[in-house]
Amino acid sequence: MARGEAGGVLDVRLLGRVAVRTAAGWRDDWPRPAARRLVALLALSPARSAPREVIADHLFGHLPTDRALRNVSKALSQARTVVGPGVLLGDSVTVWIAGTVEVRTDLARDTELAQRALDSPPPSAVWPELRAVLARADQLLSEDLYEDWAQEERRAHGVLARETALALARSSGREADWSRVLADDPCDAEAWEAVLTAAAARGPAELDTAWAECRLVHAQELRRPPPPPLRRLAEGREERGERADGPDLTVGHEAELGWLAERVPAAARGGESWLLHGPAGIGKTHLLRGAARDLRDQGCLVRWATCVADDKGGPFTPLVSALRLGHTGSRPVIEALERGRPGSPQGWSAVRLADDVAAVLDAYAEPLALVVDDVHWADAALRSLLSRLCTLTNGRRWSLLLAGRSDESDHPLPTVPSTTATLRITPLTSRETARLARRLIDQDRATDPVASESVVQSLVARSGGNPFFLTELARGAGGAPVVGGDIPERIHVLLRRRLSPLSTTSRQVLEVLTLAAERATVPLLVHVVGEQEVDRALGELRSHSLLDPVSPAPRPVHPLLREVVVADLTAVRACELHDQLAHALGHLAGETGRRDLEEAAAGHTLAAWTAYPTGERAPGAAAAGLTSGGRVLRAFAPEAAARILEQALAAFADSTAEARRHLRAAAVDGWLDLGRCRLLLGDPEGAERALRAGLGLAEQPLERARCYRRLAGLHYRTGRMAETAGVLEVGLLAVTDELARAVLETELGWTLHRRGRALEALPILERATRVFEDGGSWDLAAWSLDYLAMTHVALGAPEHGLTLLDRALARDGVGADHHRRGVILIHRGRVLLQLGSLDAALGAVEEGIRILRRSRDRYVLSVGLRIAADVHEARGDPAGAVRARTEELNLLRGTANHRHAAVAQAHLASLYRRLGRPEEADRAAHAAQDAVERSADPDVAEEVARRLADGNTAGTPDS
Repeated sequence: MARGEAGGVLDVRLLGRVAVRTAAGWRDDWPRPAARRLVALLALSPARSAPREVIADHLFGHLPTDRALRNVSKALSQARTVVGPGVLLGDSVTVWIAGTVEVRTDLARDTELAQRALDSPPPSAVWPELRAVLARADQLLSEDLYEDWAQEERRAHGVLARETALALARSSGREADWSRVLADDPCDAEAWEAVLTAAAARGPAELDTAWAECRLVHAQELRRPPPPPLRRLAEGREERGERADGPDLTVGHEAELGWLAERVPAAARGGESWLLHGPAGIGKTHLLRGAARDLRDQGCLVRWATCVADDKGGPFTPLVSALRLGHTGSRPVIEALERGRPGSPQGWSAVRLADDVAAVLDAYAEPLALVVDDVHWADAALRSLLSRLCTLTNGRRWSLLLAGRSDESDHPLPTVPSTTATLRITPLTSRETARLARRLIDQDRATDPVASESVVQSLVARSGGNPFFLTELARGAGGAPVVGGDIPERIHVLLRRRLSPLSTTSRQVLEVLTLAAERATVPLLVHVVGEQEVDRALGELRSHSLLDPVSPAPRPVHPLLREVVVADLTAVRACELHDQLAHALGHLAGETGRRDLEEAAAGHTLAAWTAYPTGERAPGAAAAGLTSGGRVLRAFAPEAAARILEQALAAFADSTAEARRHLRAAAVDGWLDLGRCRLLLGDPEGAERALRAGLGLAEQPLERARCYRRLAGLHYRTGRMAETAGVLEVGLLAVTDELARAVLETELGWTLHRRGRALEALPILERATRVFEDGGSWDLAAWSLDYLAMTHVALGAPEHGLTLLDRALARDGVGADHHRRGVILIHRGRVLLQLGSLDAALGAVEEGIRILRRSRDRYVLSVGLRIAADVHEARGDPAGAVRARTEELNLLRGTANHRHAAVAQAHLASLYRRLGRPEEADRAAHAAQDAVERSADPDVAEEVARRLADGNTAGTPDS
């Protein structure tokens, strides 16, 4: 077979998304998956070649042979468009990479590094590289996890990675590296020896936790206890009392700490029994460990035992190690405990066993506290023994301290007598949770305090006052706080196990509650599940402590429980549930006439498509989302509106041509709304992309005019009036419809006004206003009347301008909180100021600013503050004027509107001089000059120079 002529190097990435490096950089934009797979197959082949029949079998084995071979040819052609010419060659039999091309893969580099580690102990210099190799090992061909041809390569690389992990751990000795070994082989004795030794160095509590985990893993994986050498290691370390207490992160729980502090002295002398209980992760073990430290400080010997689920060592295993330590007397009772059950040839009964265990505790030479944690996992026989021991503590030199979860309905706590002191551990308050979160993420060292505090607030919301959940979220994987949708594995495992006993119906009800969120009500559940089923399911959920006991409506007990439920939903299941909720909410909206339920139904219709996009669902999802997104935007929630609109427009794009034709007008509105969202969120580039997408879709003249108007507004907001006029003039050339032209002429007239050409603007605005009013377009008329009024004011007719503004308010057909009404009001305040009605001016401006704050439009709000500054100054309140101008400048920061910033700084300079603050006045004056230079606008330069020269900057240009 003839080899082609090519040369150079072909870099192929096989770990993660398959990609090749070309002259244009890394490319992974494969036309079809088969092209990507073909390149991966050839790169993995030692000969860099493969017969066509083999490729056909690997990639298209489900197709007839002739079709499969044709598809190989297509894949080859498509792959060539990515890798370039002369690299991939083929004839009628074989496909290969040109022999003159050197192929380099990330897999080969990682394999070489791993192999060297196996040949000889790796030096410390390469440990970081090896850890990176191991971290990405499971990403080999990650896009083709379930392709048969990829399995052998993944298996072989997995074996190499496991051997390398062991070599690295032996060389470094670090606990994290041994933990990676345990991730591959959970019962590796060598790894557990290293982990237990490291835990012992950190203190007895850490050793106990590690030993409990070791026992649990062996019970789950091998169904037997850990081997004797590991048991002897754990017990020996504990007996020597190796410890290294770390920093105390206790925050909150003041009542619980006070309760413990009162009882520790008595418990240290003996004769006490306690039971600490509360939900998983609430802080029982942490508080108990603190009490254990205090007991040791008072000379009390502490023996700690932890129960684990399904302990294969026997029901009494948690007590055996604790009782064996330091006990030199007769051992029959310990041997009976090791055998696993009372009732032996010696005739032990449950009562006698408790008495004999008490005698063993009596035999210690010093006061003793036996601490048993996680007693909810205790076997029924051990629970019975602990209950009996609680009745025997009075008058003894030992105390019994228990702790366990109260939310494990299938695993009850031991029954305790009334003489046992009980303490329920409650969640942290929001303030306490925030304090702990700041400690955990080391906020004092944060380089961005605002971003750091945002992380803290996210952690507070997700953790729900649960210290364990908070700690896991704050530390996350690799030490970075988990603030997105990810859930740390330990939390996921704990909560998923809580859900495992639920019946199918109860699980469905919990899923509906989770997805319905604040809309979840019993009537809604009845519509989805059925009345009788709902009653039974809610009862079961309450019995498992999975519902909030305080909320009047059914709600999951914890935010992370909701997240776990969502994370465990398949795409198909999520789609089904959203469909059911959309139908049920629509039915309830029809019954009650509630608009909010109608919008919620639309949201679930869109969510169903988002969860499982299909062509037949797309049109309904698009229609619902476009309507809902617009409403949310007009309710002053641009972030939420943007998310909805993006999904709705994606559904529109996924719809059939016929469906898109019907939805086209709504999609244009959607792009315009998304553009406004982006603008409000400080993303002018994103706003322009959205508006141009809408313009590309617009067919009707008014639609195109609206798009051009919004595009021109992007320039207007940055003070670029010439560019604003240019966009509007292009729009006027593109439309001939009278109403559409009036829309653009209104903005063009206002732009001319702002450029000092009010007399030229006047007839344009008068003509546009007539078109709107004659056609009954009241909203548009209010907008043009506002511009017309301010143009008359600029031409020396403020009284006539005020009349037109009042007419605009009467014509305005929107709600009292619409941002256009806010603009009209601040303009009205400007005119009243000019007419000398200072109190009325202040009232109009303040009402306008109130509305504009809700709209979250930074630019228009800055205009209102500019006018407010002038009103305050005219009223003899320079300090109020300074506050308004300072807030205006904060809003303008980052907008590149140097024109407005220059005038604002010049006004501040004047105000500071009047207030006797010369240094601040000089800084403002310099800032004004800098802004003038950046604006490169001679009109602005002239205006600022004049105002700085005469020291009077009242009456700055209007918006």
